[in-house]
Amino acid sequence: MSDTLLDLDATIARYATFAFDDTTPLLDAGLESLALLRLAVDVATDDDAEIDATRLADLKTVADLKGWLADLMPAAGTTEGDAR
Repeated sequence: MSDTLLDLDATIARYATFAFDDTTPLLDAGLESLALLRLAVDVATDDDAEIDATRLADLKTVADLKGWLADLMPAAGTTEGDAR
């Protein structure tokens, strides 16, 4: 799981305009709603993935964001060719 968190940190850092850690409020990291949606699109690599934008209202901290993004990520060890 730590590799996933490191990847999420790097992905979030591309959109954050200020330094952050897990306890940082999203606005203090410079992450607004458009950046959050872009992050979701980056993380949800499955073209058929549904992004529940209503959960955005519940996100307060970077840790909350990581949890939401982790839910959007494809399951570890699965590939497109697995579903035959």
